[in-house]
Amino acid sequence: MGTVKITVFQMFALLTLFLLGSTVVVGLGLDSEENAWLINLFAMFVGIVLFFFYAFILHKGGWADFGEILEKGFGKAGGKIISLLYSIYFYYIAARIVKDFSYFISQTLFYNIRDWIISAMLLILAAYGCKLGLEALARTAEILMFMTMLLVFSLIALALMSDFFSMENIMPLYNPDEIKWGTLPQLFTFPYGEMVVFLLIFASVNQPEKLIKKGWLAVIAAGIIILILSELIIGIVGAKTAAIYTYPLVKSIEMIEYLEVIQHLEIFSVFSFLFVGFIKIGIFFEAGTMAFANVFRKLKKENIIYPAASLAMLATLYMAENLPQHLFLGLKVVPYLVHLPFQFLFPGILAVLLVLKKERNQAF
Repeated sequence: MGTVKITVFQMFALLTLFLLGSTVVVGLGLDSEENAWLINLFAMFVGIVLFFFYAFILHKGGWADFGEILEKGFGKAGGKIISLLYSIYFYYIAARIVKDFSYFISQTLFYNIRDWIISAMLLILAAYGCKLGLEALARTAEILMFMTMLLVFSLIALALMSDFFSMENIMPLYNPDEIKWGTLPQLFTFPYGEMVVFLLIFASVNQPEKLIKKGWLAVIAAGIIILILSELIIGIVGAKTAAIYTYPLVKSIEMIEYLEVIQHLEIFSVFSFLFVGFIKIGIFFEAGTMAFANVFRKLKKENIIYPAASLAMLATLYMAENLPQHLFLGLKVVPYLVHLPFQFLFPGILAVLLVLKKERNQAF
C-alpha cells in the first residue's frame, strides 16, 4: 500500500469532496440561525489548524504509513492495537454515513424503497471502489470534483436569481443571543475533525512538501462553499425554518424558481450529494482497510473488504431504529464518546511521543 501515489490535485479533490460530504445534506451551524456565517468561519479555522496538526504528525513520522508511525510512538504492540481501533472507528463512521444517505435518499428520492436496500447498494459501491484502490478513487474524485462544482455553482446562481431569496432573512448578521456555544464540540469533530482519516491517505501523495503548502486550500474551498450554501438556505427559507429542517438545503432548492420555467431542481442537488457522499464513504472504507492491513499484513485486501462490508451492513441495520434516534446519536453521543478520542486524544498523545522520541534520539 505504501507504493500507491496520487497527485496533490487529486488529494485536493478528495479532501474538498470529503469535507462537503454529508455536511451539505444536513447543514452546518444552522442552529445559530443568522450567526451561521460566523459559526462556519470559526469551524473552517479549526479545520485549517487540524490540517496542519495532522500533517505535522506525518512529518514527524517521516511520511511513513500511519501504522508504522503509531508503532514509532506507542511501540509495536501498542501501535497495532490502536491501528486496529482506528480501523473499527473508520468502518463504523463509514456505516453511519451510509445510514445518513440511505435515510436521505429514501425520504427525498425513492420513497418506496427500504433503507436497507439503499444501504446495501452504497456499501457494495464503496467496497468495489476500495477493491480498485486509492488511485482509482483519486481519479474518480478528479472527475466528480468538476461535476460537483458545476452543479453547486449553478444552483447557487439560480438561487440568487430566484424570487424566494431575500437578504432580509439573513439579517442581522450578528446576534449573540442566537449563538449555540453548546454545539462547539460538534464543530470540532464534524466535518473537519473527520480529516483524521487522511492520516492514512496523506502519506500517498507524491509530493508531501506541496501538500503542506497547498492542501489547506481544500479546507478553505470546502468551508467557503458550506458557508455560501448555509447563507442561501437562510436567505430562502429563513433562519428559524432552516434550524428545524432535517435536510434544509433540499427544501431550499425545491423552492428555487426562475422565470416560471426553471424549477424543481432538487434532483440535481441529489446527484451532487451522491457524488460527495460516495467519496466520503469510499475514503473511510479505504482507510479502514489500510489500518486493518497494517495490523494483519499477510491478509489479502479482498479478504478484508468483503467481511468488513458485511459487518458495516449489519451496523447500519442495528445502529438506530429511526431517523430521530440516528440524528440524536450522531449529534449528541458520537462526537463526545467516539470522535474526540480518535480525532484529538490519540493524535495528540502520538504527536507528543514522536517529538519526545526525536529529541531523545538527537540527544544521543
